[in-house]
Amino acid sequence: MKRILVAGIFIVSLLHTTTTFAQTSPSFSDVKSNYWAAPVIYELVEKGFMEGYKDGTFKPNNMTTRAEAASIVARTMGVELTTDFVPDFNDVSEKHPYYKEICKLAEMGIIQNESAFQPDAPLKRAHITKMIALAFAVEIDQNNKAKFKDLPKNYWAKDYIESLADAGIVKGKTATVFEPNQFVTRAHVAALTKRGMEFKHKVESLELAYDFLQKDYIDTVNHHKQWEKKIVELVNKERTAAGYSPVLQDPKLSQLAIIKAKDMVKRNYFEHVSPFYGNPWDLATLFDYEYTSFGENLARNFKSPETTVAAWMASPKHRENLLKSAYTHMGIGIEQSKNGKYYVVQHFSSK
Repeated sequence: MKRILVAGIFIVSLLHTTTTFAQTSPSFSDVKSNYWAAPVIYELVEKGFMEGYKDGTFKPNNMTTRAEAASIVARTMGVELTTDFVPDFNDVSEKHPYYKEICKLAEMGIIQNESAFQPDAPLKRAHITKMIALAFAVEIDQNNKAKFKDLPKNYWAKDYIESLADAGIVKGKTATVFEPNQFVTRAHVAALTKRGMEFKHKVESLELAYDFLQKDYIDTVNHHKQWEKKIVELVNKERTAAGYSPVLQDPKLSQLAIIKAKDMVKRNYFEHVSPFYGNPWDLATLFDYEYTSFGENLARNFKSPETTVAAWMASPKHRENLLKSAYTHMGIGIEQSKNGKYYVVQHFSSK
């Protein structure tokens, strides 16, 4: 099997300038362990994000009021609720039990700051979808796989609903019907906010990234962390031996390398310039990675970190990249093709 290396050095100018809640042990008479939303309900109540009623019930099938939804969303966001912001609402007094949460969401633009909030009115599916999207920073676009026939082209929440359906946060009543004006139950709000929290966690953990070219979220889970760790170790050993400072392992840079590795496998190419993303620095810019210089090494068909790094060190251009004194950070992306070949992307940057 032929083993292949590709090296590239790129130096460009910098393109970008850069609540604690009470813990409980709930047990509700109307939420049995086999109820579909029981795990989520008990988790959110234990963390203080939701409450039950004094009679020992949760009333999961009750309609959620707008004020209740605001309280749940604000609490699950984990933001500081203390604020000096005074909303324009004439129907929400400072004595309202969820006044702080409502104020915070109005301040952040998650709910509209108008003359009336209607805190006791039941909340519709379309409205909770928009709240979830804004609260958990889900990218909204018009290029969505999900399509619901009861959402007209000019419907105000169409893009919110279909984008969140693509992300797996909301679901239709059927595959083609969403029923945006149907009211939301307490159980459903619990499930939706939980999904929103999980989605945001995946983005923050670099397991998902929004691709502005594809208009979609893409999987960037690192399935080869041991390879990455070993390559960083071996590279720093070579840099130290040559009298250069070690580079720092950069998770964000590894995410870029994973995207590039997946792109090569998906589009069946092996070179620095992607037919989809362009040059390596174009990829970095697209995903908001800040740098002052950028370098890329590629490898294919090697069976271990040791053989990969050894091959790079034996190649003058790759060795130059690997030992470049200006570089301060490194990331590794690895993807295995269907035929078992490993594609390895090594990204360097200085900041």
